[in-house]
Amino acid sequence: MNPAHLHLIVNHIPIFTTVIGILILMWGMYKSSSSIRNIAFVLFIFGAVGSYVAIETGESAEDIVEEVATVSHDAIHDHEEAAELSLWFAIVMGLLSVGALAAKKLNLRFETGLHIVILVTALITAGILMYVAYKGGEIMHQEAYTEQVKTDN
Repeated sequence: MNPAHLHLIVNHIPIFTTVIGILILMWGMYKSSSSIRNIAFVLFIFGAVGSYVAIETGESAEDIVEEVATVSHDAIHDHEEAAELSLWFAIVMGLLSVGALAAKKLNLRFETGLHIVILVTALITAGILMYVAYKGGEIMHQEAYTEQVKTDN
């Protein structure tokens, strides 16, 4: 397994943990269940850590992928820039989630407002992560970005 393969495995972690976390957080807010919300916060923390790991493995993968003749360096750069932006949003999401878990333990009053802020941050993060995935697909998966008309004769 080379760094490019490892990156392809790891880069899905932040996307799925964030999207699943959003659904669980919304369910936990609807049901007024702190246990369900806590599961979402833990997923958001994993998503933030996963974003960091994806960035790090992406740096190593870049060295390999740049050697492929058909790969656009502009596509790599665009993907990398979007990934760096998503990392910052994921870190904020993860830190807010740590704060939410602490707020529950400390029985602080602003808990509900914090949950709303985390939900909005997670939604923005998920959107950026999906854009990062889209830009990453442009690097090596040209078949997904060309229109092909299939005719039945």
